[in-house]
Amino acid sequence: MTTGYPGLRAVTAGLLLAGLAGCSSYMPYAGPRVGPVESVAHNKTLRGIQLVKVDYALAHQIRIRADTPQLNLLRNFSNPNPRLYTVGPGDTLQVYIWEAPPAMLFASAGAANSTTGSGSVMTSIPEQMVGSNGDIIIPFAGKISCAGKTLDDIGDEIRARLKNMAHDPQVVVRLVSNHAQSISVVGNVRKSTQVPLIPGGVSVLQALAAAGGVDKPVNKVTIQLSHQGKVLQLPLEDVIRHPEENVSLRAGDVITALYQPLHVTVMGATTQTKEIDFEASGISLAQALARAGGLNGNEADAKAVFVFRLEKPNFLTNWPEPLQTNAQGEVPVVFRFDFSNPATLFAAQEFPIQNKDLIYVASAPITDLQKFLGLIVQIVYPIQGLSTAGIVK
Repeated sequence: MTTGYPGLRAVTAGLLLAGLAGCSSYMPYAGPRVGPVESVAHNKTLRGIQLVKVDYALAHQIRIRADTPQLNLLRNFSNPNPRLYTVGPGDTLQVYIWEAPPAMLFASAGAANSTTGSGSVMTSIPEQMVGSNGDIIIPFAGKISCAGKTLDDIGDEIRARLKNMAHDPQVVVRLVSNHAQSISVVGNVRKSTQVPLIPGGVSVLQALAAAGGVDKPVNKVTIQLSHQGKVLQLPLEDVIRHPEENVSLRAGDVITALYQPLHVTVMGATTQTKEIDFEASGISLAQALARAGGLNGNEADAKAVFVFRLEKPNFLTNWPEPLQTNAQGEVPVVFRFDFSNPATLFAAQEFPIQNKDLIYVASAPITDLQKFLGLIVQIVYPIQGLSTAGIVK
């Protein structure tokens, strides 16, 4: 008759008691639990880290604040009057002059001209490049200053010079080629180029089209606008979707197409621990967790989902604790989400993830006991196997 190993129960009980007494000190898990993270506001060694509990109202406020500065900055980069084109040195102009009989100044001078049905004569002045001094020369009118003037302004000045010599002269000035005012397009485009600024203006998408478009996926490209020392970045996908972001550019602007895959790291009690690339237009916390396979239902503490980030001091108007910044002038922030509250799912859809964020899902305390019992099973079953083999009788 098999009586079993007499010390088996004692060994098992001893292991169980010892394990339960010390499981929190040595049991493996993916990272800090909710307790240590929540204590950042009271732990002297962690002083300066802001713990912010996020609900839908705060997530929506953060979303609006993230979008609004970009729209405000766009106004500073947009050409306020794209139809206004001013001539500069290097531009090539052509001037057309109409005269009515009887006194026709250019016709009598033997210039190249043509007669219209009304009897008036149109004279075409050969193309002229605006000199470094900003002037062109028109027969009988003399030196005409063009730099900084519109085509209409130049035509009016020529007419004013000729009206006492020709009968009711009419003048039209045409821009043949533009070398004075242009926009540079560089970066991840098919062909870096300079796009001439024309009357009517050139928008961001028109400039990119002139460079052959971008050579990387549109949703991974960021557009950088540079104007007189100021710089603004915005996702190309946003420019395409929102007409108000397809601003008209100014002379001297530089557009740089940047292929910059953005990253967020997801760790802890999720289905996968991984670094996720996301689009330049951004993703929400809910999308990032979904791409990591979601929370691990057997291990995750749904009340303890955190986003770690370094933020600017003006990111929030009211911080939970006295504000401290690091050497770079940034505030270490831990945003906490309670996914056991259904309303938090809406907050997670609103909350914008930023490049280099770290998302961490804490393990539930019960997982320690589960892991310990797993160790007990590994110890006990081999002993029972020996008994079954007849070694212990």
